[in-house]
Amino acid sequence: MATIAPMDERIQTFITREKVLALSVIECDSNQGEIATDKGLRVYGASCYYAFFVPNLSLCFKSALDSKHIQLARRNPNVSVIIAKDSRVLGNIQGVQIQARFRDSTQEEERAYYARFPFAKLGGGAVFALDICFAKYTDNRLLLQEKLTYIKD
Repeated sequence: MATIAPMDERIQTFITREKVLALSVIECDSNQGEIATDKGLRVYGASCYYAFFVPNLSLCFKSALDSKHIQLARRNPNVSVIIAKDSRVLGNIQGVQIQARFRDSTQEEERAYYARFPFAKLGGGAVFALDICFAKYTDNRLLLQEKLTYIKD
């Protein structure tokens, strides 16, 4: 198994503490699998509850197999994620912008998801994973000139 590059603990702590992500996927032409251009680039979004699986640096979430965002992510697994803490105070803004790769979850990731959201076992769907390839973390409380970043090797 490949070694995963270390992620700054402050980024991990933020991702672990939050629970809702905004997922963005590219909508492709269903016939040719190319990016749709008839109305410009189309992007589709979905909000999902997630569990952060630290050993793989992956975000695990559950959705219906026939949902639009899952169908689109299967066609183009390169996705974008935003996780943000809601704040009206500029100095308290926190969030992470993520580029990830969509895939089916492992059994360990599925267990981690259900450990955080046991009620989700009652519904249909499947657990999926997003491998974090790049992350840019903003925390205005840190008063940093530059954002913290993570890049997967």
